[in-house]
Amino acid sequence: MSSAIDLSTVRVAPEGEEWEMEVALTVAEGEYVALLGPSRSGKSLLLELCAGIVPFVSGAVRVGGHNLAALSEDRRMEFRTQVGTVLQQPGLLSNMTVFNNVALPLRYHRGDLDEEAIAAEVMKHLTALGIDSLRDRFPSQLTHGEIRCAAIARAMVLGQRILLLDDATGGLDAEMTRRLAQYLATCRLSRPLTILAALRQYSELLEIMDRVVFLRAGRIVAAGRPDEVAVRSEADLRGYLFPDGRTPLVQPSIKRGTL
Repeated sequence: MSSAIDLSTVRVAPEGEEWEMEVALTVAEGEYVALLGPSRSGKSLLLELCAGIVPFVSGAVRVGGHNLAALSEDRRMEFRTQVGTVLQQPGLLSNMTVFNNVALPLRYHRGDLDEEAIAAEVMKHLTALGIDSLRDRFPSQLTHGEIRCAAIARAMVLGQRILLLDDATGGLDAEMTRRLAQYLATCRLSRPLTILAALRQYSELLEIMDRVVFLRAGRIVAAGRPDEVAVRSEADLRGYLFPDGRTPLVQPSIKRGTL
């Protein structure tokens, strides 16, 4: 299976930190990977690295077949249509409604679509995420969780094959989290979607993840299937995998694309 994301011993010197990031990570096409770890461990930095936002000192970063150190303007535009990114601050445009925020990539990149087709595509995503009733609201009228859901819809509306998702469940209540997990599982059935998502605490979203990667001070300290890693990880890391921090005697099966 080909890789969607390939970090070859990449070194980053983040401003304001006492440590340097040094990571080697490969995410296969169609794989769902969760980044876990304490605050300031490098989760957001790693996602920004994959999004081409932060420079690196050495190594190589390839995402969706693109060498991020050598992107021409045309290739950068292609990269943006293939890779959806939602950072900690989702960045919806404040002067646009939810509908127009999500429609923006279609209007910019899909000149072949008329407004009726655009509306149908936008509403498909908003409905799946449970925010279709908010289509005419502005970001200032939304909760943090609603903003995040709208940003995810915008990041996926072009049929992106890679999703970089920071603070994946930030501001989401239990119902929103359930809908997001189902939405991503459904997207996975329609194409080989690859997800690299940062989680800040235990979440039901882990149930659709194929692999977890623990970070601490810019280093990967554990990686593997959730049930496997839970057995051999330190107690503080197990808290991210199970709500009570303990490992069940019998691990639940982790099925691809199911809840």
